[in-house]
Amino acid sequence: MAVIAGEPRAHVELAVGALAPRLISRNATRAHVAVTAAGMVLLGGDHVDIRIDVGPACTLEIEDVGGTVAYPGALSSWNLDVRIGAGGTLLWHGLPFVVTGGADVERRSSLTLGSDARAVIRETLVLGRHGERGGRLSSELSVVDGDGPILFERLEADGRAPEPGVLGGNRTLDAVIAVGFRPRARPHDLEFDLPGAMARHLSDHTHGSPLDPVWDAWAALAEERGLGAAPASLETERNRVEVTA
Repeated sequence: MAVIAGEPRAHVELAVGALAPRLISRNATRAHVAVTAAGMVLLGGDHVDIRIDVGPACTLEIEDVGGTVAYPGALSSWNLDVRIGAGGTLLWHGLPFVVTGGADVERRSSLTLGSDARAVIRETLVLGRHGERGGRLSSELSVVDGDGPILFERLEADGRAPEPGVLGGNRTLDAVIAVGFRPRARPHDLEFDLPGAMARHLSDHTHGSPLDPVWDAWAALAEERGLGAAPASLETERNRVEVTA
């Protein structure tokens, strides 16, 4: 999947594989694409590789239509490789990634940012469907720019043998991740020259997350482009949302 600036409309490259992307709208520098599974994904033993290129000064908004379910079986993998050109923006609102009981999944997301590039990603990881404890999940996220690493994070979780202190009694980890700029999550937050922020919510269900307004605010900020503009403020529930820089 790729978007390159053009007149009168951006050039958008879409390829159907495990996912079926569909172009919703575009202008000279912005494209809105919806993605859904082209079949049953992830079956045991499936290996899905996704490559996304956002051209310089372009914005690509990806809307997840159906989410992803990892089914029981052999080891499966989900690998995402994103490259964002100078001044580019990626907005990806992912729906829940559900690891069913008996599934064994390795999930890797890698983002490379050009100068003044930014991204806002919504990801929701869920151990098990209703009534299940869920299978094994290894989830890794790495973000780098021209100066080196910005973020590296790895989560190991197994619903069959939960580790104390990882998810506790929760089975859902909801997150909004901003990189390439530093939004404020609450009006009283201090401003730092840091390359990103993360808002998280742990729960035993997927509905009613307090991160919905966080996504709306941070995605809007990412598209403003002007880093010198006064940062927007956002009220969130202090006791339910953890924000780290």
